[in-house]
Amino acid sequence: MINYPNLPNSALEITEQPEVKEITNELLKQLQNSLHSNALFTDQIKLSLKGIVRILEVLLSLDFFKNANEIDSSLRNSIEWLNNAGESLKLKMKEYEGFFSEFNTSMKANEQEVTNTLNANTENIKSEVKKLENQLIEATTRLLTSYQIFLNSARESATTQINTNKTESLEAITQARESNHYQNIDFFEIE
Repeated sequence: MINYPNLPNSALEITEQPEVKEITNELLKQLQNSLHSNALFTDQIKLSLKGIVRILEVLLSLDFFKNANEIDSSLRNSIEWLNNAGESLKLKMKEYEGFFSEFNTSMKANEQEVTNTLNANTENIKSEVKKLENQLIEATTRLLTSYQIFLNSARESATTQINTNKTESLEAITQARESNHYQNIDFFEIE
């Protein structure tokens, strides 16, 4: 029986992707919208100045360093997640390599099994053909023997019949000569 290995489960064992904080500020959004909408130049300047003030406030209050730590932590989580996902992918790749190795091995075994089956079937067919040839030879021999017996019997019967007819004909000729002998003599003498 031909066997094939089962295909491995394709699902990767990866935990949920960590949430990455979007670094945005409402003031920056307002400034960007103002620049894109061709608003008054004075509005753009005001928003730019507010932005500069806000940046200075952040730097002065050291919130920047606090946010940097949060960003660093978020990046570390993302990098760790990527490493874990990469390891999971490597494991899955090894599973598939194992599957294909098993599959190739089973195909070679199956190929040998199919070859053996075909060879056995070929031998069986050759054996059956030889049996049929022998049966044909035997039947032909019996038929020829029967025909020869029939011909011999017919020849003997014909020979017997010919001999019987020959004997009867000779006897009839002999009797006819004896009974007609004098008439034949007279007949010959008259002439």
